[in-house]
Amino acid sequence: ACPDRDTRRPCAAARYGLGVPLDLVPPLVRKFGWRRPRLRVHPAKPKVGLRTTRADEMWHIDTTVIRLLDGTRAYLHAVIDNFSRRILAWRVADTFAPVNSVAVLVEASRGATPSDTTPVVLADAGVENVNAQVDDLITTGVLRRVLAFTELKFSNSMIEAWWRSLKHQWLFLHSLDSVTTVRRLVEFYVHEHNRVLPHSAFRGQ
Repeated sequence: ACPDRDTRRPCAAARYGLGVPLDLVPPLVRKFGWRRPRLRVHPAKPKVGLRTTRADEMWHIDTTVIRLLDGTRAYLHAVIDNFSRRILAWRVADTFAPVNSVAVLVEASRGATPSDTTPVVLADAGVENVNAQVDDLITTGVLRRVLAFTELKFSNSMIEAWWRSLKHQWLFLHSLDSVTTVRRLVEFYVHEHNRVLPHSAFRGQ
């Protein structure tokens, strides 16, 4: 029982197994360095995304919008290889058109390593990736399309991560006054990404 029950101060006996008032517990904890065992709940570790074993096994395609100084927009389409992390094809356009997605896929397929298997293209369900023009390309058998979060539980995070790097580490450091300027900047960054910049997936190589 609490020694000063008459004071009606909360007793810590029930909670801490101590026969002292609750307001005296913090000083005792600091004095004696008491620690209450508890199960620490850690957040889930980041999920490892899709990882392939060779080049041209899976590609990621996506489109991002870049706002120019005059309020107009530039549309950037790109394809990245899951294994090598290389940008296989890209295009900057001043209009949003599905034909640009077809163009980068065709360009990427022309440079693909000959193989008995068809490259799988991971894309989101946006209209730039699911349309008649892209469907016609898929039906030729050159590529096989898989929709992120629809036919596959994984997201299209690899190409989205590259968008963030491109924008925040390069594009947004410059005055984006025209589509021509964006195209020139993207061309330089793609060259550096493919040939110079180290990649953490390859331990900095």
